[in-house]
Amino acid sequence: MMFVSETVDVPMVEVPPENIILKDDRIGRRWQVALQGFAIGRYPVTQAQYAAATALRPSVHAGPQHPVESVSWLDAVRFCNALSRVSGLQPCYEVDAALPGATQITSSNGYRLPTEAEWEYACRAGDQSPRYGALDAIAWYPDNSGGHSHGVGQKQPNAWGLCDTQQCVGVVLRPV
Repeated sequence: MMFVSETVDVPMVEVPPENIILKDDRIGRRWQVALQGFAIGRYPVTQAQYAAATALRPSVHAGPQHPVESVSWLDAVRFCNALSRVSGLQPCYEVDAALPGATQITSSNGYRLPTEAEWEYACRAGDQSPRYGALDAIAWYPDNSGGHSHGVGQKQPNAWGLCDTQQCVGVVLRPV
């Protein structure tokens, strides 16, 4: 199922709930995470979407359909709040200008950044493989990008229809 924001076009894909296993090979640890269903952006956040919500254009490699880059985690949090506001939703983060961070408002219905577990699960589309296809077919990287970003959605999507998950520079999601 696809969702689109009312004011800024943000195609979303519904991801089903699941219990997943995460692992850290560096320390030999595995653990289970119970994920609720959520909706995640079909594409990385584009420069046009970022500008429509924030009136800012921070990217070095300009192009309205190119992914946003050159932003910090806090910039991404502020974008989520701005996108929530322009979409008539509650911001998901409380940002204190005097402190170097943000606090998530768990009762919010707005846009937020995915957790590590949500991101892993969505990228793999429920599969356990590290990639869902040949790297040239699914991602831009130094050997095939010409040293610059490209418009989103030009590479093969995963099984759930998410694009550019192997080199993603910015995604947002909402609870369903």
